[in-house]
Amino acid sequence: MDRLRGKVAAVSGGASGIGEATVRRFVAEGAKVVFADRDVDRGKRVAAEIEASGGQALFVEAHMEREAEAVTFVRHAADRFGRLDVLVNNAGIRLYHTVVEASAESWDEILGVNLKGYAFCAKAAIPIMRQGGGGSIVNVASVRSMTSVGKTTQYDTTKAAVAGLTRGMAADHASEGIRVNAVCPGPIYTPFHERRIREMGRTFEQYREDAARGTMLRRPGTPDEVAACILFLASDDASYVTGTLLFVDGGVTAM
Repeated sequence: MDRLRGKVAAVSGGASGIGEATVRRFVAEGAKVVFADRDVDRGKRVAAEIEASGGQALFVEAHMEREAEAVTFVRHAADRFGRLDVLVNNAGIRLYHTVVEASAESWDEILGVNLKGYAFCAKAAIPIMRQGGGGSIVNVASVRSMTSVGKTTQYDTTKAAVAGLTRGMAADHASEGIRVNAVCPGPIYTPFHERRIREMGRTFEQYREDAARGTMLRRPGTPDEVAACILFLASDDASYVTGTLLFVDGGVTAM
């Protein structure tokens, strides 16, 4: 359990869901982690729990769509711990509009967080990784980079763009020893889904039944299962893997 021993990681959107699971898994694997989120109370609580258990994790409040905050967050990891080996771009939002319903403001909002925020963090991280001899960037995309269920056009567009961003950065920076990959989760049960299920007046069992019909494995996944795949791509176990999309979707895209 030391695949990231001695390494420093920065994780955006790290206070809950897949991001939180990734922060905790990275710490368990020996990494020092700086993570950012909008949710200050939860972020501080996660960091305090990790520190109390003997790990090293630092929370930074940041909005990824604001370039200065994204850059400061990434540089803080290197300033605090002296290096940066891994960046996980995970922060994201969802909006439920058709292209007809979407406004210019909503496009700016979702592109700012889900795409530009990833680019801002990578722009800050790559020079630091370059100086350190290399590193790994893992972008959290989605099965929605290739599929759609309707009313998620803006989200789907951003996740397809993340797939392109991943391939482009991988090509640009492979010669510098920087690997860039993405995970594409399918139906994963997170606090976001808990809120969404309540808003829709549905139950978890109904959500689970829907996921069962839509996946080969007949169930939704967990944040820990995605975090395990992010860990693989971040670690030296994936030393010959770059520019790839790893689908963590219970078989959704194979059906």
